[in-house]
Amino acid sequence: MLLFNTCDSLSSFSQTTTCPHCKSKNYQLKNHSRFLRFTIIPIIPLAWQYQYQCDDCQHTEAVSLHKLPLIELLSLIKYFIGSLLLICMLLYFYQQYHAKIKLQQSIINNPQAYDTYLVKADKFAQEPLRPENLKVAQVLEFNDKFITFQISNYRYKRDRSITMAMRTSLLVQRDFFSANTLTLPRTEVQRLYDEGTIYDVLRPYAYSLYGGFVMFPPRPKPLYEGVKLNQNNQQGITYYKDKLYTEALDSFLLAAKEGSQWGQLNLAQMFQDGQGTDKDTQQAIYWYQKAAAQGNRKAKIELKDLCSSYKCK
Repeated sequence: MLLFNTCDSLSSFSQTTTCPHCKSKNYQLKNHSRFLRFTIIPIIPLAWQYQYQCDDCQHTEAVSLHKLPLIELLSLIKYFIGSLLLICMLLYFYQQYHAKIKLQQSIINNPQAYDTYLVKADKFAQEPLRPENLKVAQVLEFNDKFITFQISNYRYKRDRSITMAMRTSLLVQRDFFSANTLTLPRTEVQRLYDEGTIYDVLRPYAYSLYGGFVMFPPRPKPLYEGVKLNQNNQQGITYYKDKLYTEALDSFLLAAKEGSQWGQLNLAQMFQDGQGTDKDTQQAIYWYQKAAAQGNRKAKIELKDLCSSYKCK
């Protein structure tokens, strides 16, 4: 069977009456109209041809459409089913196309980091024209006037090759994008889009496009980050281990003034023991109190022992 063909159609509501020629009772309305169809679906009528025909004497009489029974007239809509379906499909794709254009324009007007543009490399990045002329550009930074892109090192000949690269997460490979960036005015980006140099604009959803990652997901914040060590206090410990007490005292003093409770404790102990300086019990008490106020348990114990033999203020 041909996909498109024509065929006869019998009347849906045939009415039998008396033949005016032979008086036979086999005189009935028949439909010999022709229409275009796709497989079994009628597309559009090609010619209307209704007539009364006698099965006995073969007498025929043409019937105009306005003389057809009302029910038969209403049934003629079935010959336009294919056309109606085609119109609905065209309207649907037209609406989808304009929705896509509207979304792309919205992304261009309100950029976000890692928005992904599919571009023609010769005009977008001023590269020599080659059969593999398609590239991927991603938004890195933007402001009110400019947008900065990173451009892929790889070129493609067809859209489906880029789609496959996205599906397999090639965009997050270390060498996929060039280290060089391209900064364009927003007006230039709009012009390139209008002329078709930027032929598709995509926004990642959940860090991916077509099921593959196009950007690295942010790492979750650890529930426990551990003790934050003060660098001056750590340097003071190193000096202390090397018996460089003066340098250790200076480092602990810097840490103590920065609010490090361990720097305050270590500084207090050096004042108490007279290491790197003369013994100074008042200074030792002062820095023990500072560390104890931050909840340092060792400082509280040392302060209690010191105050048991020395009058603390």
